[in-house]
Amino acid sequence: MDEVASKLYQDIAKADEIRVFEKWHASSIAECTRSHYYKRLAIPRLQQAGAGKMLRWKAGHLYEEAIRPHLEALYPNLVSNERLESEELDLTGEYDNYSEKDEMIIEVKTVHDFAMQYRRKDDKRFRLKDDKPYLNHELQNHCYVKLLREKGKPVSSILYVYMTLDGRIATYKTTVKPELLLEVESRLKTLNTAWANQEPPECICDEKHELWKSTMQYCDYRNGDECCSLQLLSKGSEEIDPEWSEAK
Repeated sequence: MDEVASKLYQDIAKADEIRVFEKWHASSIAECTRSHYYKRLAIPRLQQAGAGKMLRWKAGHLYEEAIRPHLEALYPNLVSNERLESEELDLTGEYDNYSEKDEMIIEVKTVHDFAMQYRRKDDKRFRLKDDKPYLNHELQNHCYVKLLREKGKPVSSILYVYMTLDGRIATYKTTVKPELLLEVESRLKTLNTAWANQEPPECICDEKHELWKSTMQYCDYRNGDECCSLQLLSKGSEEIDPEWSEAK
């Protein structure tokens, strides 16, 4: 047994903090709506992030910091890590980077080495295996579009910068997609209606769902084959503000 590695993993795992959700979070918008609702109720997660995953998250933050000066060289007026809030949408989110001059959000994501295609001889760029941004990342960034536009900031495009820990970079620039803005609005409407009525929305974690592979299979409230059980509501009751239903 590697005793030092074991102790390192244990110490890393101690840093796993429960985030307090006072609003819906853009970073969770692609999750099952019931899971998102449970997070806001501060219901304890059934699935905890492993130390290895937490270490990769930390490395991802460092990669984002490492590439930012180079993004600023390309986009000198870049604003980074600004948190926005909307009372109307009951939504909050912190975008990675935004250039008002270019009307563009720049999202930086680290991905596993296996997420990239092998580059062919005649290919002059790296590509993700699906050769397009991940849907969960698109939904997250369309939340930022709505938050920025509500503040009067123009957004017409999103640049996704994907990096692997071995140094490969793949970028995808897309225009803002009206259908994804509508999907974000639909999810927020479902969440806000559920919050106002004090009734959890339907669990939509399903292997056939287009977000299953990227998001829903990792639901924090999965217990074997059962997901987002209504019985979990009682486990969060002691942590819930008795006036929580008036927050909306």
